[in-house]
Amino acid sequence: MKKTTIALSVFAALAGAAFADDALTVYGKINVSVQAVDEANGDNFSEIKSNASRFGIKGKAKLNDGLEAFYKLEWEVDVTDKSKSSQDHLKSRNQVVGLKGGFGTVFVGRHDTPMKKAQKKIDLFNDYEGDIKHVINGENRESNILQYSTPKIGGALQFNIAMIPGEDPANGQDSLTDATSFSVTYNKNDLYLALAQDTDVDGEGVDTTRIVGQYNMDKFQFGLLWETTDNGTTDADGFVLSGAMKMSGGNTLKLQYADSDIWQLGVSAKTKYSTMTSLGLDHKLSKKTKVFVWYTDGELGATGDNDTFFAVGVEHKF
Repeated sequence: MKKTTIALSVFAALAGAAFADDALTVYGKINVSVQAVDEANGDNFSEIKSNASRFGIKGKAKLNDGLEAFYKLEWEVDVTDKSKSSQDHLKSRNQVVGLKGGFGTVFVGRHDTPMKKAQKKIDLFNDYEGDIKHVINGENRESNILQYSTPKIGGALQFNIAMIPGEDPANGQDSLTDATSFSVTYNKNDLYLALAQDTDVDGEGVDTTRIVGQYNMDKFQFGLLWETTDNGTTDADGFVLSGAMKMSGGNTLKLQYADSDIWQLGVSAKTKYSTMTSLGLDHKLSKKTKVFVWYTDGELGATGDNDTFFAVGVEHKF
């Protein structure tokens, strides 16, 4: 792990010199919480948890004929991992290279699918125990994506299509479109709408459709996500409701509720709760730093028993 960390540091330094004319940006965040966990199986314990803390570099460069090249390399860093040599300490996140122009945007690499990106900021407890991935499927980051996005039509409407090859010819997965993820989004002023469709992303024969709506009104944000998934044998659906209110003193109150039967399909190992309720409060200390507290209660679909989590933490962005 020391060698990996040193290599990343050297790479970042060399990248800064090599791409000095390419608007290189080094960025990241550290998000850590102290948590009290009460699991349905009777285990009660405290833990310190890194919540998708990350480090990355990104940049762009103008080319001929109105084209622009861009790149992004991002890693998740578990700052609370006990073993310095653990593979969990450093994980790949979105890592792509692409071109942008009047035709739109195209990139290749590892990236969140259009389905996942379609939820925008509906999930107010993203990367925490209340993450919607524990209730619904479709929250995927694929390691071999070729994606095209149209220019925004009227400054608001955009189409996104990702092709994901299975790269397993022995099992009949030899096409560029073994799996696909598609979305159409509308984002203008305070209104955001999206329709997304995944085909075979969560497994062969698994189709997922997602509809999203988000509206910002003064100090309030309201979000609704509905999803249905068919595994080729049966189907199930679920929804997420979320709301946030900005208050005085840099405080934001957050509430989220999710209800779903998708856990029954077994299409995602992370999707295990039938209902999940989360309540939280963020307090901004500066533009880049906040402290937070939240509580999540998740009902396990298989047993009807509940896991509960209470956390206090801090986040700093750079």
